[in-house]
Amino acid sequence: MNRRGFYALLLCTLSLVATACNSGKSKDATSAPTPNKPVPEVSLKGGAFEDATAGAGIQFVYSNGRDESYRMVETTPGGCAWLDYNKDGFQDIFLLQSGYAPGSKTTGKRPPCALYRNKGDGTFEDVTEEAGIGKIDQGYAQAVAVGDYDNDGVSDIFITAYAGNHLLHNDGKGHFTDTAAVAGVSDTDKGVRWCTGATWVDYDRDGKLDLIVLRYCPWTPETDVACKNNQQKRTYCSPEMYTEGRPRLYHNEGSGKFADVTEKMGLDTSRETGTKDRIKGRLLGVLTIDYDQDGWTDLYITGDITPNLLLHNLKGKGFQELGVETNVSYGTDATLLSGMGVTAGDYSRNGCQAIVVTNFSGQPNSLYQGMPGGIFEDRTYPSGIGAASLNYLAWGVEFLDYDNDGFLDLVVGNGHVDPYIADVTQNVTYAERKLLHHNKGNGTFEEIEGDLGALREERVTRGLAVGDYKNDGSISVLDNAHNMPARLYRNVKPGGNFVTIRLEGTKSPRDGSGSLVWATSGGTRQLIEVRNTSSYASSSDIRAHFGLGKQAEADKIEVRWSSGTKQEFSHVKAGQFYSLKEGGSLIPDPLIKQKP
Repeated sequence: MNRRGFYALLLCTLSLVATACNSGKSKDATSAPTPNKPVPEVSLKGGAFEDATAGAGIQFVYSNGRDESYRMVETTPGGCAWLDYNKDGFQDIFLLQSGYAPGSKTTGKRPPCALYRNKGDGTFEDVTEEAGIGKIDQGYAQAVAVGDYDNDGVSDIFITAYAGNHLLHNDGKGHFTDTAAVAGVSDTDKGVRWCTGATWVDYDRDGKLDLIVLRYCPWTPETDVACKNNQQKRTYCSPEMYTEGRPRLYHNEGSGKFADVTEKMGLDTSRETGTKDRIKGRLLGVLTIDYDQDGWTDLYITGDITPNLLLHNLKGKGFQELGVETNVSYGTDATLLSGMGVTAGDYSRNGCQAIVVTNFSGQPNSLYQGMPGGIFEDRTYPSGIGAASLNYLAWGVEFLDYDNDGFLDLVVGNGHVDPYIADVTQNVTYAERKLLHHNKGNGTFEEIEGDLGALREERVTRGLAVGDYKNDGSISVLDNAHNMPARLYRNVKPGGNFVTIRLEGTKSPRDGSGSLVWATSGGTRQLIEVRNTSSYASSSDIRAHFGLGKQAEADKIEVRWSSGTKQEFSHVKAGQFYSLKEGGSLIPDPLIKQKP
């Protein structure tokens, strides 16, 4: 049953009342209703991924504050991130926390987000308090976007939240302070304060990261609507019960200040066509992608039972919405889907990136294959991911070459919104295992359950990010799930050779985001676009990682910086980490102790 069908059934037996107030005593997440059907035990042994959480020293439980009130805002939060916050060459972990929900009677100190420092030996140290994160009330947080907005060489953290966003500035000494109000990106407008996805983007190529922030819908605890399923159990309403939100774009003015340029850049209309009210929706995921490779970074945005949006960058002077024209707004057969997470990658090695969007259970996850000329073909079912994803409600999603064979694979994090979904829908559960789609190298994927290992664990996943935290060329998976401990899934599959490149911009943004990198080996060419955020509400390892299979070197590495600068290097040895400063030489990364 798809999302519209599920909510049609729900509304046929509805009990709708306005919830101007919440009756009863608020409960902690640990005492919230739980699925009343036991989850069968499955083996988490073997396969490509093992649960390394406990051994790595990570002890974190995410809470969305769910209680018997079932507020709509509780369904969407929960991101996570990889970042090298102290510039020691190792990927650290940031885990978003939300705590008690808006309208709850719970009061007192909200549990903080968590920062774990990578100690370089496969373990992590909780530095939440030391880094100042514990002193920051992040509010009812939704998503995280990592980026070096002031070009000082260290990563900063932007957090979207209900009732106000947060900009955690990194002072370069391992300490963060919230500068959102000073920077002008708090977004505290009353009635429209439910912000979801966000990403950094240098849309005008001035070398400074700008910021786009999505909104789901105008919502307050007083306007929340109460719904029941056909067994008269309280549950979340269909998103169609709520109106649509609009994105907000902030231009980086320098000196830590941003200016709201939403109207100026045409994000309140479709600028070229003059079509009013086209750039809106119940917006969740956002991705930077230069889909037509014209040198100007575009934006792709997912919508929940509203069309997905492709905002074509008009050379820094505005944006034109071209989702319908490029065939990426709707699902197969022009169906309206529930877009959540999004990622992009050149999985078919045709020189163009494909966009993958995760959707509600009963709907396939969508795959739009980029083609020369700036259009897309819907290959949801021909690619093999469509049928495999139908019984899952998907959120986080990332491309990764987990076996380093030179072809991008796909990992998907799943988890339903309704704790009682198994009572009303067959073959759909609340907690769900992940999907691991292995790239067959012919434009299709196969779902290899034997490689899942610990990814078989059934969870209520929202945030998902991938990264090489041991600097050994293996890409692992980080997961943040509703009212469950965070998970680190270590990639232990023997794989091929690799090359990893860390960019440092001078004319381009310091972290290299927006740049395109190609690696040619064995007669084939791979493309990676360096981006700050993707998946759902999350940020992955920003370094460009290429699997090379049995090749001992990359015959050629090409870089097109976001500034337009182009560089090329030949005979790049495999099994190494490299750094490249814009205009300089490709050298072994000095932050990393290289293996012989």
